[in-house]
Amino acid sequence: MKKNYTYNDPVHGTIEINGILVKIIDTPEFQRLRSIRQLATAHYLFPGANHTRFEHCIGVSYLAGLVVDKLAAQETSITPADKLCVQIAGLIHDLGHGPFSHLFEHIVNDKTWSHELMSVKIFKQIVEQDAVLRELLSDEGITDTDLVFIEELVNAKNYFKNKQWMFKGRSKEKSFLYEIVANERTGIDVDKFDYLLRDCYYLGVNCTLDWRRLVHMMKVVEFLGEKRIGIRDKEIDNVYNLFQLRMHLHRVAYQHRTTMAVKFMIRDILKTANSLIFNDMLLTDAIYHTDRYVSLTDNVIERIGCMSPSDVSNPDTLKKCHDLIRRIQTRQLYTLVGETPPSDTSSYGSFDDIIRDIIDGEEILEEKLILQELCLNFGKWGPSGDPIQAVVFYDKSDTVISHQLYDKTCSFVPKSWCQKQLRLFCRSSNEDDVSLARRNWCKWLAANTTNS
Repeated sequence: MKKNYTYNDPVHGTIEINGILVKIIDTPEFQRLRSIRQLATAHYLFPGANHTRFEHCIGVSYLAGLVVDKLAAQETSITPADKLCVQIAGLIHDLGHGPFSHLFEHIVNDKTWSHELMSVKIFKQIVEQDAVLRELLSDEGITDTDLVFIEELVNAKNYFKNKQWMFKGRSKEKSFLYEIVANERTGIDVDKFDYLLRDCYYLGVNCTLDWRRLVHMMKVVEFLGEKRIGIRDKEIDNVYNLFQLRMHLHRVAYQHRTTMAVKFMIRDILKTANSLIFNDMLLTDAIYHTDRYVSLTDNVIERIGCMSPSDVSNPDTLKKCHDLIRRIQTRQLYTLVGETPPSDTSSYGSFDDIIRDIIDGEEILEEKLILQELCLNFGKWGPSGDPIQAVVFYDKSDTVISHQLYDKTCSFVPKSWCQKQLRLFCRSSNEDDVSLARRNWCKWLAANTTNS
């Protein structure tokens, strides 16, 4: 096998991919990602947003290698096996996504399940079933401990919940390696670099992220008894811009009302068709059967659309799915009835109570309303939602410093790190139903806005 292969990536340009990574890419399980869009339903609003998890994973693997090389120039403890493991983790980190990416996770009833866990499960299956790949990994010095390390890199969030060192793939002396692919400590990782760059490119949105400079300014530093990835203090504005860009994309694309309307429609289709896809199990139970799960892609909607009443035991259920598919095709989307001003949404009460108050005894609105909490923030990192406070910085003398006081480093900060609103959608395409829902919404909003 060739040592390296050359790929032409529209975002990163000409890149080289290790031959072992190509062996993983050339498996049915990885090729499946070609049929899972990165942004689920955003292409209904942005026609160019048809990019997939396939190219994203390759991009993450490439960037992971660049970061390891940068750190290895200073940190001599990094081995070739370390680099290959981090690259493999970047490559397989999204193997476990279901149809329409994160949307599928919202129809799965098992709250202990995640696409990260599924990625690990599918990777294990690939290794177990491919003797050639096992031999190639062995030739590169990849051991069983290294395979555990790869799995931990993909699903690191379950380990960082405990203050004690829970990882088995690498010792605490190499803790910085766990911050490259999926950084649960600061949110600054190559997964985010690639999806922000790639999403901006295909959405047609201006990308203001200078990721190359961030990587150039990374180094391994000692912080609270661990080796961490530090960033030069003068890059604080660049770091802030990273999280601001993420929030901007959530506002204009990821959680845009049209994107969400189609998401809700596809979610309803998949829930309704739960018993139609497989003859012997529910669609949502495929998460327990890897061989069935890897057959699921975004094309599941086309599979449902091609079914005939004679193919199923419940033709009425199939008709509901076909009607929704037809509505998406003809742009008869769920209607945004209204949204609250930015506020503390918890003050309005539970979703069930809000829906009941809005329905206000109008039975015609039963099962026709969807309430969404729109949350725009800078991420889950840092106390009070300020992501900068979670980042480790160093100064020009290589001294690790803290930026707890933002006013010393930045001339302006947001008034709030999180903005929440409630949105109400109406499933019905009947104008009278939408008008009634809008009247009731306005009445509820007036009463609750006055009270608050």
